[in-house]
Amino acid sequence: MTMVNLEHLAGRRVLSQRGKSIGYIEEIRAEPDGDDFVVTEFHVGIYAAFERLSASAIGVAVLDLFRLRRRDGLYRIPWDKLDISDPARPRLLCPMTELSIMKSAPDFRD
Repeated sequence: MTMVNLEHLAGRRVLSQRGKSIGYIEEIRAEPDGDDFVVTEFHVGIYAAFERLSASAIGVAVLDLFRLRRRDGLYRIPWDKLDISDPARPRLLCPMTELSIMKSAPDFRD
């Protein structure tokens, strides 16, 4: 199990397998596991930053204003698809075609 301080990952640029930047880690999702929390996915791209705002009517209006609610190129990366062994340079472990593209309205699981 890899243990990394989340503050070392938040805001870091994520690189594809080919070394191309695909965006920045804007949100890190985790679930309780006993007394600990386990990361389930990373949200990469500007959409993730606005996702938290979208719980309000103002947040949804901002997303719509900038046409971010249905924009391609903003990703949910499962925990096991991101190499975080070097927290300063997180890198995808899969082709970008395997990533879930955030196209729909925000996820309100919280």
